[in-house]
Amino acid sequence: MEVLYRDFAMSFEGKDKVLGEFLIKFTADRPGILAALSNVFADHGINILNISVNRTQLLLHFVVDLTNMDASLNDLEKELKKFSFVEWVRYRIVEREAFMVPSMIMPTFRDKQILVVELEKVKDLLTNPEFRRIIRDLGIYDASLLRNSNLGELIKMGQFRGLGKVVLIERNGTITIKSCSELNDKHVMEELMIEYYTGFLSQILKSNVEAVSKNYEGDCVSISFRALK
Repeated sequence: MEVLYRDFAMSFEGKDKVLGEFLIKFTADRPGILAALSNVFADHGINILNISVNRTQLLLHFVVDLTNMDASLNDLEKELKKFSFVEWVRYRIVEREAFMVPSMIMPTFRDKQILVVELEKVKDLLTNPEFRRIIRDLGIYDASLLRNSNLGELIKMGQFRGLGKVVLIERNGTITIKSCSELNDKHVMEELMIEYYTGFLSQILKSNVEAVSKNYEGDCVSISFRALK
């Protein structure tokens, strides 16, 4: 399946290692910034474990393995700050702990703080009507922020809500959304898709929507919807 599974990097194994996180503020978003900063780490034997960027805040976050670093932290900071596009550098080092939990970064979606829940923990919640309503309302909310684009592109928003790799199939007035993932319980995915896309499509189409059929094929589940007159 041609899709990258991207972990929220919430911890890094640190036994017998020196791990660190660097938060770097840059003054303007332009080509070459990430490469230039990454090269500084590489030039000093520092292995980059994770990189995150927020272009709204103009912040870069690096999680690095400093175990084989051949420079002092003071010299490393000076070298990072020598670039004209770097406004400031903050860092935190954790030496030989079992795990390091990066504390200079928080999970967000559209720059809003989120709560990350594994799908397998959601399974029991699906029996709760209030929880299902929340998922439907989330679909309505996402759709309300999107407009003037092809539906096949818009429905991919669900992919970033954790609903697998999604594609749209339209035929004979029926909208079918297909979700594929090797990682997820298809039955949990089916229930979440029904609630989320019922809300999402009702907002986009300005009409009540109902799920009319479902189909399983390999790692994929397809849900068909139709607008109600």
